[in-house]
Amino acid sequence: MPDGGDTIAYRPYLNRDRLVYLFTPDQAVGRALGDEFSAQGFEVSTLQSLAAVREQVKLRRPDLVIMPMAGSDGKMDDVLGTLTEIRGQHLGIHSFLLAPANVRAENVVQAVKHGASWVFSPPIAPVDLAKTAQDLFRPDLKVREGKEGMEAVSVKGFGTLTFRERQILKYVVDGRTNKEIAGDLGLSYRTVEVHRRHIMEKIGARNTAELVRLAIET
Repeated sequence: MPDGGDTIAYRPYLNRDRLVYLFTPDQAVGRALGDEFSAQGFEVSTLQSLAAVREQVKLRRPDLVIMPMAGSDGKMDDVLGTLTEIRGQHLGIHSFLLAPANVRAENVVQAVKHGASWVFSPPIAPVDLAKTAQDLFRPDLKVREGKEGMEAVSVKGFGTLTFRERQILKYVVDGRTNKEIAGDLGLSYRTVEVHRRHIMEKIGARNTAELVRLAIET
């Protein structure tokens, strides 16, 4: 029986727990993107600035952030700083950047190096962004045998981790042992072991090395 998402028909209900933070100064583009992602089942939160994006990421982990490639001054510094901050706050968050017309290739490369998952040039097609997002999330879909032999679909991946699991995963990526993690967080060694097993199951990693690789690459 397949266990990957490549053979699963992607339905909007599979996005019901996916949170998207959306910021763009272009109100028409913002409305179109918000409508499309909402129609595809995503929870969409429209924000008014890059500062608001950074603040909300601290309060609640999104699955995807959509924002302009340049700030109001036309420069990328604030956007690149936001990308870096997002990566520092949580693992596994995707970022889409909306580029200006005639964007330079070196700027795209710079954005990707700072953590952008995708850069879209105008004209912006909301359907294309939503499809790209679903393609990125598709590997998180797992098929398992349900009742009476029927196939059931579950969603795995970084977005399914609890706050404590994400906290412990950061320690694991940093190379900390279970004993060190337990000491830092005031938990028992056994509790950390259980959390690590749950993290492995949710991410779909077979061992710690694969877990770290997935966390770094995502």
